[in-house]
Amino acid sequence: MSTPPYTPAAFQKTSYNCPYCGAFAVQAWLSLYSKIPGGDPFEQASRDYHMSRCAHCGAVCMWFNGALLIPDQSSAEPPHVDMPPSLVDDFNEARVVFSRSPRSAAAVLRLVIQKLCIELGQKGKNINDDIAALVADGLPVRVQQALDIVRVVGNEQVHPGQLDVRDDPAIAAELFRLVNFIVEDRISRPKAIQELYDRLPQEKREWIEKRDAKQQS
Repeated sequence: MSTPPYTPAAFQKTSYNCPYCGAFAVQAWLSLYSKIPGGDPFEQASRDYHMSRCAHCGAVCMWFNGALLIPDQSSAEPPHVDMPPSLVDDFNEARVVFSRSPRSAAAVLRLVIQKLCIELGQKGKNINDDIAALVADGLPVRVQQALDIVRVVGNEQVHPGQLDVRDDPAIAAELFRLVNFIVEDRISRPKAIQELYDRLPQEKREWIEKRDAKQQS
């Protein structure tokens, strides 16, 4: 079963997944500047401060200069429920640094897909070779493209290149979604199909296996 789409918290966005309760909900916004009387010593300082309130749980987020200040929690989407344990710590590390350094997050996510390739049966020494081997084994084009996007964007952050996610942090945010998409396609869907297949009557599965054995011979 696929996970529901995740919309990260973003400045002035009218609805997103609440950093507190996780629900996708409408967010009400308030500028502190609008509440401070003119001439107050704090008037100018308040221009960069905003608050958002979740319509689902009522919790309030504090924003400074367009960045989430409270809670001190990543706005990037969480790891897929079927993400292999060997990837989760690195994925969460990328989430922790995302708001402060999208460039660092992108570089760590490149490491995540290198480890993911190992989970998918590859050697893990050269990520480009691993993707090529997966393509040779019939990897769907969309999954290949997702892998290459994370690979290329991650590489560009640690080597001189043309793409710097500091110019567009939204690109780094999408990398989390792509990694989860790969996990969904390569791990969750086959797992769900296998679980359903295993529930078929044993005699039916034996007949299917005999049928396929004849075709292979």
